[in-house]
Amino acid sequence: MKIGLIDVDGHHYPNLALMKISAWHKARGDTVEWWWSDLFHYDVVYMSKVFSDTYAPDHPEPLNADQVIKGGTGYAITMENGLEVYHPERDKPLPPEIEHIYPDYSIYPELTEGTAYGFLTRGCPRGCGFCHVGGKEGRASRKVADLSEF
Repeated sequence: MKIGLIDVDGHHYPNLALMKISAWHKARGDTVEWWWSDLFHYDVVYMSKVFSDTYAPDHPEPLNADQVIKGGTGYAITMENGLEVYHPERDKPLPPEIEHIYPDYSIYPELTEGTAYGFLTRGCPRGCGFCHVGGKEGRASRKVADLSEF
């Protein structure tokens, strides 16, 4: 299969979900690359977005894919009365076999050797009004991975 990736937020910060999706597909022998044009056909294009439209407007959906899968917190946030509102029912987690795979750091060649991205814990007890982490992942910190996964 030919897989296309779109980091909707841009390449300023590595997108961990796309790194894991890439690793999972490559382990199955699929070709994975950054989507960059409607001139080429893709079996699946994954669009991942961490931030809301306020910070990262959505990218137009590719026309050249059999399937487009959008995911990430950014797709679960709407603006309501001037405030960002998080909708957990719109934010589906990665399947466990993808969530716990070692990320494919090669898709971000600018990362220096020894750099690691991931979540050892999820949740936050603070509940700050400007942050969606408490609503998304709970108001308590809990272990979700070991350092060896990154």
